[in-house]
Amino acid sequence: MKFGISLFPLRPRQMVDVAVAAERLGYDSVWLGEHVVTPIHSDSTFPYAEDDAHAAFHGQLPFYDPFAALGYLAAQTSTLRLVLSISIVPVHDPFHLARSVTTLDLFSEGRFWFGMGAGWLREEFEILQKPFDGRGRILDETIDIMNRLFTQDVTTYRGRHFTVPPVGLQPKPLTRPHPPYLFGGHSRKALERAAARGQGWLSSGMSPERNAEAIAFLRRERRRLGVDDQPFECSTHLVGPVDRGLVDAYREAGVDRLVVRPWRKGGQAVEAITRLADDLGVTRTDRVTDCSTHTI
Repeated sequence: MKFGISLFPLRPRQMVDVAVAAERLGYDSVWLGEHVVTPIHSDSTFPYAEDDAHAAFHGQLPFYDPFAALGYLAAQTSTLRLVLSISIVPVHDPFHLARSVTTLDLFSEGRFWFGMGAGWLREEFEILQKPFDGRGRILDETIDIMNRLFTQDVTTYRGRHFTVPPVGLQPKPLTRPHPPYLFGGHSRKALERAAARGQGWLSSGMSPERNAEAIAFLRRERRRLGVDDQPFECSTHLVGPVDRGLVDAYREAGVDRLVVRPWRKGGQAVEAITRLADDLGVTRTDRVTDCSTHTI
């Protein structure tokens, strides 16, 4: 089992301290999410809450620009993987995203993982004047365009949502053909997209049993698509205490990595991840596993 650290909702100095400590202690990655705008009033239901779905997400939560924040952390670390988890891709244009992804991949010397999702907060889309309905198709077209920008000297594209005349993107990413794609989401469509287009999948707040079901589906889908021999990692995000029993349960479910946030206050974060590393015997590994090889 590998272990990553969720940096939300730490302050900037705390993020740096936690990232540096995490690298020293043997955690393999730090994870930071995104929302472009957080409405004060929302009727959308936060899909990853175990209890009060409306109280779990509100307009005063602190979100930073993840590309800027992870870029700064890249300069403070040397081996830690830097994961954007998850970018709300349909509220962005593919060109700025491709430029940002390439820049962070180059400046981190290949340590960046790009997490993507279709989004769930309808009001965020409305404020940004982006269509909420059909956002999955927009996500797929954005990926298509970025893939071309990353690999072609001259890119054109014609789809339902985008028409692109001949354009170029230079420089190209260090990681070829592109940094690893990680997909979030628990729906069948999200899992199908992760299996077909990703190098990883992230769940959030899901029990070991639900993870096992999702990973079994991913394994079947990847085998059907003929990509089950390609690297693919399954991670799950947990908030709160973590013990060996819980780790074992997620390992048996086929999870490759736990992304943890084992503190109550940001000022206690370094102490908390140090204690957890001691308790669980966290050690650094760069071994890439394929969730499809697990027996569910």
